[in-house]
Amino acid sequence: MIRRSPEKPLPPTLIPPAAYDELCDFLRKSGSALTPAEAIASAIRMWMAKCRTDAAPLRGYQWKQLFLSEGTRLRMRSGDNWHNAEVTGDDIIYRGAAVSPNQMVHQVFGDTRNAWRELWIRFPGEKNWTNAAQLRAREALLAAKAPKLPEEAMAAAAKAMSDALNTALTLVEHANHQSQNTLERRLPRYRRAHDLLDDID
Repeated sequence: MIRRSPEKPLPPTLIPPAAYDELCDFLRKSGSALTPAEAIASAIRMWMAKCRTDAAPLRGYQWKQLFLSEGTRLRMRSGDNWHNAEVTGDDIIYRGAAVSPNQMVHQVFGDTRNAWRELWIRFPGEKNWTNAAQLRAREALLAAKAPKLPEEAMAAAAKAMSDALNTALTLVEHANHQSQNTLERRLPRYRRAHDLLDDID
């Protein structure tokens, strides 16, 4: 493989010269044995690998508006005992079988209690457990704050523009009315007698 000196780089045609110079400077200062071309090729491979990983479908269990990614732990307390389950693939596994949250609650308590209140959840990488009802409330709040769909945003913008135009037209109409009243007040039939006498002089 032919190695080029970082001191006299030959930038590829598709790479901005400033970025290429910055890369050469970094390789020189870091003491890397890679040539700029090798570093670029490595970065491209890493970027493609990340894109493939990001494009891979995320496994997990969708519980209404709450998504439980694979590896999420669930538990509930009955007396002094904790009952645990885990999301494996696209299922919640409790006692070796796939269940829904309501089925798990029914198996533990034998009645139809509210699974949102009874279940506690810990997502992968987290240390703390959170009640499912709190998580659902948090998701609902985030959904309310989420940006509107393009169609809704356009409709809102159009309404705002229409309201602004109507307000502007109202102001113009008011200004015209005021100026008309001022003009009419200055016409002879509205003037006082001593004003007319002053005009004769």
